[in-house]
Amino acid sequence: MGLQTPYLKYNRKDWPHWIDEDNDCQNTRSEILQRDSLSPVRFKRSKGCNVTWGKWLDPYTNQTFTKASDIDIDHVVPLAHAHKFGGYNWTRKQKRVFANDLENLISVEDNANQAKSYKAPHQWMPANNAYHCTYLKKWQRIKAKYQLSASKQEIYFIKNVKCKA
Repeated sequence: MGLQTPYLKYNRKDWPHWIDEDNDCQNTRSEILQRDSLSPVRFKRSKGCNVTWGKWLDPYTNQTFTKASDIDIDHVVPLAHAHKFGGYNWTRKQKRVFANDLENLISVEDNANQAKSYKAPHQWMPANNAYHCTYLKKWQRIKAKYQLSASKQEIYFIKNVKCKA
């Protein structure tokens, strides 16, 4: 992960997300809600497209939620951050792949996701201290997978968090 480079202005519309990749009427959000639920999910209609109920343990807060409307799907490495640190020069297709990468998506409580926004680990960490190392490992794995650069502050912060190998 190198140093930050100049970039074009970020526009979320350039990053197609919540697509229905396999044409089963369930977009990426619905797929993640189902994957992360600790119990069978319930849908808005019998067709089974939109999840309304389940049981989610938010690793950021360590709280449990049952209403899908209380859950946001977080990009561990946020779209705006990816844009700033290398994604600005990706094609629309590459941006779509990143925005819908299941490895980079996690079900979290909506307020936790909004508090995080597009921040890097040196600017925001989950309230749940027990999740810090898992979060940082995910963060680094995604950044490496997509060859995204990092700021000096980000590199220093991650290097100085004490995690078991």
